[in-house]
Amino acid sequence: MLPYIHQFACFLRLHLISISVGLVATLLILYGSYINDYFKRITKSLPFVVRFALFVVLCSVGYAFASSQLVRLLRMGLAQLSDLPLIGVVVGSFVLLAFLAKSEKGI
Repeated sequence: MLPYIHQFACFLRLHLISISVGLVATLLILYGSYINDYFKRITKSLPFVVRFALFVVLCSVGYAFASSQLVRLLRMGLAQLSDLPLIGVVVGSFVLLAFLAKSEKGI
């Protein structure tokens, strides 16, 4: 059984960038509307043009920077795990995100 676990962990290690992007993108999809609502609340006293410009900056620069840094940190953290914990964390993360998506979006 141990060779299969090691082989699957090696497969996951080859795809850590894609796994990290998938996890971060899913989190942003699930919770991006809450971030946007919060941003809207804290900028509601500003004029429309300023609010719109800040929203464009949030979406284009803020989300891009946050996702690139989160992907990098997540990939580095996952790369340090040994075989069995790596499999557990990756599978558990996707299962947890599936449950969060189900509860958030009513799938």
